[in-house]
Amino acid sequence: MSALHERLPHISGFLTRPPAPALAAYVQRFWWLEGDAATVYDEQMLHPDGACGVIFNFADPLAFDGHLHKPRALIAGPQLASSRLQLAGQVRLMGVRFRPGMGAAFFGISLDELAGFHSSDWQRLGFAGMVDQLAELSREAQQLLVEQELMRRLQATQERRFPVQQLLSEITATEGRARLADLLQSVPLGQRQLERLFRHHVGMTPKQFSRIQRVALVRNQLRAGQPLLDTALACGYSDQAHFIHDFKTVVGMTPGRYRASKVSR
Repeated sequence: MSALHERLPHISGFLTRPPAPALAAYVQRFWWLEGDAATVYDEQMLHPDGACGVIFNFADPLAFDGHLHKPRALIAGPQLASSRLQLAGQVRLMGVRFRPGMGAAFFGISLDELAGFHSSDWQRLGFAGMVDQLAELSREAQQLLVEQELMRRLQATQERRFPVQQLLSEITATEGRARLADLLQSVPLGQRQLERLFRHHVGMTPKQFSRIQRVALVRNQLRAGQPLLDTALACGYSDQAHFIHDFKTVVGMTPGRYRASKVSR
């Protein structure tokens, strides 16, 4: 079974390729999306997964939550809540999706400065010069060029990542159901220091990352047709209020409404 953060969107024309082996521990996938002006897209719900990425846009502007992003490059920072993508007109995109906790190695700044979708920070992060070059290349050549840049940045990064990676792996393995207090006991750092490192590398606190992992598990259960009470208990919630609060905080609607909606299918 794939990890929750590796679920792919269901969009016509969406293609993916795995990264080179040297980047497999850092990059989930490279992806492309193409469609002409006659293509009609449903609104897409983009759910948080603790990960981040970059998007190169070679065609018409993109709209996230009703806000138009005209620049041809976009940072998809860590999300704490679901967002809505509206696609229209000519669509030609390329993207890189990093694994949770891995983007900071390539961006060189704290990920908690990059929550959500940004275009203003693109120049500062040094990827802007690649856009025109990528637009003229085939998919294979695009991936090779971006991989070369990522490897260059990775080799220049000397940060000690083990404590953050350890906690990330444990939260992911338990799908957000484990008590953070228990997990923190095995990490060789104080809680405040670890939270600062976690925010730098992941762009959110361990508690926030744990919440979105558990809500992703809830969404899977609801899509499978499980009753709400059974889902809450299976996902480690001890009371309904906490269950509903977490789900609404992340997805923007109640679990019952989500299960009945089109976006859950």
